[in-house]
Amino acid sequence: MKKSVRLDTRLSPAQAWAEAVDQERSAALAWLADDIGKSTPERAVHQARRACKRLRALLRLAEPVLGEPAADARRWVAASARQLAPARDAVVRARTLESVLARYTAVLVADAVTALQARFAVEAPSALPEHARGDAVATLEALGELLADAGLQRLSRRGMLRGAKLAYRGARRRWRVASKGDDPADWHALRSAAQVHFNQLKALRDITAGNFRARQRRLKSLIKLLGDAHDLAMLQVALDSQRGSDAVGSLAALLLPALKAEELACYANAGGLAARLFDKRPRDFRERLDQAWVDACSGSEASDKRCDEQDMEGSISIPDEGRAE
Repeated sequence: MKKSVRLDTRLSPAQAWAEAVDQERSAALAWLADDIGKSTPERAVHQARRACKRLRALLRLAEPVLGEPAADARRWVAASARQLAPARDAVVRARTLESVLARYTAVLVADAVTALQARFAVEAPSALPEHARGDAVATLEALGELLADAGLQRLSRRGMLRGAKLAYRGARRRWRVASKGDDPADWHALRSAAQVHFNQLKALRDITAGNFRARQRRLKSLIKLLGDAHDLAMLQVALDSQRGSDAVGSLAALLLPALKAEELACYANAGGLAARLFDKRPRDFRERLDQAWVDACSGSEASDKRCDEQDMEGSISIPDEGRAE
């Protein structure tokens, strides 16, 4: 199955957006229904969550025009995706532990290692809880009502540019907060905001003729670093709960300082990358995105006409809220 959807350059902005949302929604539903052949429950949950993240980015892209319906839908999708997280997190925690233990095998007591692995392997679920599946399915099906919204036809190039600017601004603000300390919650919030920004650029890749590929690569590296830090932070919480007098508790206490050091190193590397990614004002980013879109449309006479029509649709004033940062 296609992993991500790009807005179709042959369609109007409203049609391209609606088709992309419908495809991502259908993909998430198929993964949750286990209709993807021989996929494992773990992979199905992971792919469903990824589709939900891409949906959130698309909904954010349309919020300036669709308003509260799109904002509400984005929050619903986020809440449903969070219910899928525990099944995935338990598996990731076990894998992170395996990776950590492999680096310290030479200095750890074999019996304690085996006991710790067994303890964490037990908590990894084999299937997604039905209540989480049912809630996610209901939310995704309800998105069909949003696609039937008459206001969707007002979605234009300018409207989506503003949605992309809002996502960039959100990530920039999260970076400013996270850079003031090493609170895992702040860095995780930055990761979520960066994912929205990254997925929007992926969706717009054909429309902007791939002009943001280098930025996408840097964002992917940032998200990976913050994901690694999050996994390490989760593992530390789990290990801290195992502290005690037995061999497993002693091993947990031994590992915690090393894991914290690795987590802080991830934040340091992520910080330097984020500083470069979000050094421009939101308005400057929007102008660059706008120019890339216009340049991509100038490839043929037909494209020029389509861009002119999109600009006419977007000529209805959509003012920016607040001053530029």
